[in-house]
Amino acid sequence: MTAKNVDWLNLPDDLEFGVVETDQELDELIEFNATIHGAEDAEPLRRMIESFPGFGREMNYYIRDSDSGKIVSSLNAIPSVWSYEGTPLRNLELGFVGTLEEYRRKGLMACLYQYFDRVLTEGNYDISTIMGIPFFYRQFDYDFIIPLGRSVYLRPNQIPDTPADETPDFMSVEIRQATTEDIGDLMVLYDQLCDRLLVSSKRSRPLWKQQETTRKEHSQPFSTYVLEYAGQIIGYFRVALRREKDAEKIHLIDVLESSIRSYLGVRRALAHIRGLANDHSVCSIALPGTPICNMSQVGIDLGGQMSRGWRYQVRIPDMTMFLRKVAPMLEKHLVGTMYESLTREFVINTYRDCYVLSFVGGQITSVKNIGFQGHDKHTEFRTMRRDFVRLLLGQNSVEELSEMNSDFIVSGGIRSLVDILFPKKESYVPFYHC
Repeated sequence: MTAKNVDWLNLPDDLEFGVVETDQELDELIEFNATIHGAEDAEPLRRMIESFPGFGREMNYYIRDSDSGKIVSSLNAIPSVWSYEGTPLRNLELGFVGTLEEYRRKGLMACLYQYFDRVLTEGNYDISTIMGIPFFYRQFDYDFIIPLGRSVYLRPNQIPDTPADETPDFMSVEIRQATTEDIGDLMVLYDQLCDRLLVSSKRSRPLWKQQETTRKEHSQPFSTYVLEYAGQIIGYFRVALRREKDAEKIHLIDVLESSIRSYLGVRRALAHIRGLANDHSVCSIALPGTPICNMSQVGIDLGGQMSRGWRYQVRIPDMTMFLRKVAPMLEKHLVGTMYESLTREFVINTYRDCYVLSFVGGQITSVKNIGFQGHDKHTEFRTMRRDFVRLLLGQNSVEELSEMNSDFIVSGGIRSLVDILFPKKESYVPFYHC
């Protein structure tokens, strides 16, 4: 059914905008995405529409050629919850996006994004993310910030072999496949990992249950293993056996995520992973792409190398709202420092807006945007908005941004305060779809 009251999209007369409602429209959308992205992407989209919490048909938008009756462009909005040092962030992801080749460069994506942006704004989402192509989405104010697809790579022979004539202490740790009854323990372990990160993804119990039922990362199957020691679950890890496209041979043992409390547990898990690699004659192992993960840190210690990977593109649609949301975390950064009882107005000048954080006794009592005030006012801290987002999300330090861009200016009088409020810190977003 075509959505109503969308004349503001300014589509040509031979094209119409729609929101997926019926079974037929859903089938058409899946078929369209299979044409654009391939069946391996289309199948997970159907599964997500049917199963992912908060994401249904109504979050999928398309443009149809009214003459031929076929869908020619589509986009969807996938809601999820991320975290900023424990503070939940409502994320609206710009998901599966595509246009038939003969309809490209006609502004159809821009029209769909207009609708997406209205949903984003009216829904009061804190952030919007996308895993998409480079450069294109900068026109919508996205920037590459949060690590994506990064891994620690090592060879099986870099993991110490387990001698056949002795039983190391770590072999007393038991490994078994996880069941849905383990979800409570898995959630605790997962949260312990995320508590050490600046930005991560939240995973509700229903999502855990759905993931452990489906056991697929997008289109790739995975297995979840738990580690037990002295009757207690001390860790878990997820493993996918990667195959080359249209090939039977496994070429990579891919550990998607891991949270293990002890060194003994890590050594036991790595011994198991080396065994998998040997069983399948695989010469490459990938561990989670963050040193915050204990398994990955040990992998680095053994000679593994962190890949460059990719990044999520991130947009903060309402900076004032975002700063209010994370204000308690910014206050915590001051605890134990010389600014613990700070009382002053702290102004962030982005050359277009000025965001004023009012501190009283180390507490942020208000956040407001007073707009552009001229080039000769509020000059202590000046930064382009994009650079400030990179600072706020821990991607770059004050020193790095000062070196990268001469428009990033922090006066000596508040340099240490800015460093403390916005520290460079590791972020990592484990798989949060289903």
